[in-house]
Amino acid sequence: VNLAHTPDLSKLITSHGSQVRGELKTKLHPLIEVMFSFHSSQSKSAIKKNRSLAEVLKEGTNFAFKAPLIQKIINTMWFANKHDEGIMFPEHFKPFPYPTLALVLT
Repeated sequence: VNLAHTPDLSKLITSHGSQVRGELKTKLHPLIEVMFSFHSSQSKSAIKKNRSLAEVLKEGTNFAFKAPLIQKIINTMWFANKHDEGIMFPEHFKPFPYPTLALVLT
């Protein structure tokens, strides 16, 4: 689909960006919690453990973004059921768009 870049199109894209980010966070929260052993409790000790774990995961070669996780995130967000965008509009996901990959990594 070729669309002319217009102010209305830009507004549509930017207004839905936060919706996509919110949906991504909602879908991935349980996945990240299980894969990295975070605790869902709001207790002070659980929060402290989660912060420590996050710091360890961000260090050097232990960085959290490993290839299997990236693929799982993509599948969960865009290919989980027949109504997801990746299934309904496969032409927009072959090849997988770099901006969408950047969204996953952030």
